Amino acid sequence: MRILISIFDTVTHRHPTARQLLKFCLVGTINTLVDFTSYVFLTRLFVFWEDRLVLASVLSYCCGMISSFILNNFWTWRRDNHGLLQRLPRFLLVTFIGMAWNAALLYILVGLGMYDIFAKALATVCVIAWNFILQKRWVFRT
Repeated sequence: MRILISIFDTVTHRHPTARQLLKFCLVGTINTLVDFTSYVFLTRLFVFWEDRLVLASVLSYCCGMISSFILNNFWTWRRDNHGLLQRLPRFLLVTFIGMAWNAALLYILVGLGMYDIFAKALATVCVIAWNFILQKRWVFRT
């Protein structure tokens, strides 16, 4: 394990964008877990949400977005509270456009006959690139 950490530190020290990308992907993994856990919690433990799956999904996605903004702001991009209110609307815009791209790509790829899990994976990879580039260059300006 120590060897892996050493390799990670060596590679990412020389390439700060690689470090940011790895952190960004780790944050994305955490956000996905927050989203899915929130969704399962709402839809499996509360009768109210059983007939409101789409609304539960939107709410759980928003939980993941909150997690994403906080973790990316303070850890991935190493920003403090200064300018936070200017970054938030840009973050939301990029995130909502990314969500729309993901849904559109999934719809198109499945419509072309691609298996939905593969289509979702491919759409997610495309959106990760979109989100990373825009968050780095515009939202958090590093």
